[in-house]
Amino acid sequence: MTEARQRGERRTAEGSRRDPVVTAITAGVGLLLSLQAIIFLVHSWGCITFPYQLDYGEGPILQIALRVAAGKELYPDLTGYPYVIASYMPGYYLLSALAARITGPSFAGGRFISFLGAITIALCVGMVVWERTRHRFASFAAGALILAIPHFLVWSTLMRVDIPALAFGVAGFCLFTRGRITAGIVLFALAVFTRRTAVAPMAAALLWLAWRSGWRAALKAAVVQALVIAVLVGAALLVTRGGLYRQLSWHTATSLGGSWTWQQVGVILSIAVRHWPVYLLLSGVGGVWCLARPRHRVLVVYLAIACGMALTMGRIGSSHNYLLEPLAAGAMVFGVAWAELAGPVRPRRIALLVLGGLLAGQMLATDHRLSYNISLLRPRVSLAAGREVVSRLAEAPGMVLCEDVGLIELAGKEAPIEPFEFTQLARAGVVESAGVVEDLHRGRFSLVVLRCDAAEVRAGDPGVQWVFDRWLESALAEIRSEYRLDRRTGPYWLYVPRGDLETE
Repeated sequence: MTEARQRGERRTAEGSRRDPVVTAITAGVGLLLSLQAIIFLVHSWGCITFPYQLDYGEGPILQIALRVAAGKELYPDLTGYPYVIASYMPGYYLLSALAARITGPSFAGGRFISFLGAITIALCVGMVVWERTRHRFASFAAGALILAIPHFLVWSTLMRVDIPALAFGVAGFCLFTRGRITAGIVLFALAVFTRRTAVAPMAAALLWLAWRSGWRAALKAAVVQALVIAVLVGAALLVTRGGLYRQLSWHTATSLGGSWTWQQVGVILSIAVRHWPVYLLLSGVGGVWCLARPRHRVLVVYLAIACGMALTMGRIGSSHNYLLEPLAAGAMVFGVAWAELAGPVRPRRIALLVLGGLLAGQMLATDHRLSYNISLLRPRVSLAAGREVVSRLAEAPGMVLCEDVGLIELAGKEAPIEPFEFTQLARAGVVESAGVVEDLHRGRFSLVVLRCDAAEVRAGDPGVQWVFDRWLESALAEIRSEYRLDRRTGPYWLYVPRGDLETE
């Protein structure tokens, strides 16, 4: 390339950066994305420091983290109380157990790990865009978009496995596709060791390696990858004396393996279309843009695999968390498309203006209804109700049941059952439910806390199907007949055996 041509390209790039339309669009979108990052940080602080359960899935994680921190089994046999059911690979449980050694019975440590995972995802998404475009604002916008999307806003501060597993996978994809193959292999293995379905970035990266360096290099990397995963899983099988295999096989046979339906696919798609259509549109536009450019097609491959897995994994009750990975991959392709629209060649002003306007409108609309959008993603919570329920659980003698099992752990007790997993395993014949139903019949649980009015729910009502995913009909029937409603506080209904005296 001649010196004159280099000078000409530099002048073209400088002129593009000074383009007033592009500058105005960039400034407006950048301001809004910065605002979203501030909202993310404020919201994260409030959630991390909130002392009680924010999401149904947090309780089982806390229960197992406290067990591991106390030196107890992670995957025990299900032969009686407590029926401790670990649904995931050991990675996040072990990280949460380390946090619990510091914080004690608290959700704060696990939520902080998820928060760090979200920041990692945002940084790595920005790095992927930077590596491919060398466009500062596009890299910032892609990473900041992660913090702006309501799904990440909520799930990034829950004590759940989804964000940490995704963080390992996205970080592995970022490093692997930058030539740091060994580091990527290690991170992909950690992603699978955290959540066994976290394979989309690994698959996309290996396909990228096959395209860049040939199938021989990709096959070699795949063999090494399989060996690293086998070592981690094999060590876990030895340490748990096969408990890892038993529990995950039971889990696969119930809530994960046999619940895929077209209806669930429709629910997942409708969430994106009805509530946050612009994020879906940006992913689609970016995907088409990158598909037309061979050097960016690996991002489309990642997006396609992530979307396919999100629509076909089919676990009962899961929908919103399945959108996290497609949205992360979508932010990557959006960032690349933005960089090239506003890049050193003459910018496509109209396209950039439309995309920037749609994104700004989506963020403003989301912020205007922020509390509503958050409520779509987690149950209603109450500081006063959580405090009262934990106090009542701590004071109640003997065994207690609570739909949010983390509240039992905060009360200094261990939950006898985790309702959802116990119900799914009981229906599959893995565990025997007769003992629990009999104990309910005899009033042996001194306090039962539900998130519904047991007298009002009936099987077959589609509006309360979630209740029957969590509780056996026979268990609810015993609560209706042998217990009375003692008090309702916030989202909780508190039941005591009918023989107890009225509570003042």
